[in-house]
Amino acid sequence: MAKSLKDVANQYAKAIFDLSSEQQTVDETLADLRAIKAVLADSPDLIQAVTSHDVDAQVRDNLLQTLTQGAVEPVQNLVKLLARNQRLNVLTLVVEAFNHYYNEANGIVDVTATTAVALDDARLSRLADVFAAKTGAKQVNLTNVVDTTILGGVILQSQSTLIDGSLQTKIAKMKAQLLG
Repeated sequence: MAKSLKDVANQYAKAIFDLSSEQQTVDETLADLRAIKAVLADSPDLIQAVTSHDVDAQVRDNLLQTLTQGAVEPVQNLVKLLARNQRLNVLTLVVEAFNHYYNEANGIVDVTATTAVALDDARLSRLADVFAAKTGAKQVNLTNVVDTTILGGVILQSQSTLIDGSLQTKIAKMKAQLLG
């Protein structure tokens, strides 16, 4: 059975997370991986260039070396391994999975707050505090998404938790109770 690209990326991310944890370089590894992801976002053709057989092997190696220059050794080795296994196409997925492992290990939760109107920073901060108190998260990274169809209230959603305090849901519950 073939593995999905996400499964492959998760395996690489778990391996580099475990290695960087052992070497106590998790923060440096995360910073280097995020920097590489930013470079790839700015230069979407870079992966194609370093995997193309039309490009001289030495040029490809130089591009990879430039990409990882100054990075901690596990990141340099990861990129070399992905290139050797012809898996550079999953590099950004590896970064995302590593970030997930990092957040999980540090009690950091990414949360989307869906509201009918945009919220100011003070209200977002209060919502983050409420979510942290309810879930035990050490840090909450809150993103506000405006959806006028919820009418009012707020929906807080992380990967594993949903707190729906929207007016739309309250109305739907009332309607269901009235209908019996």
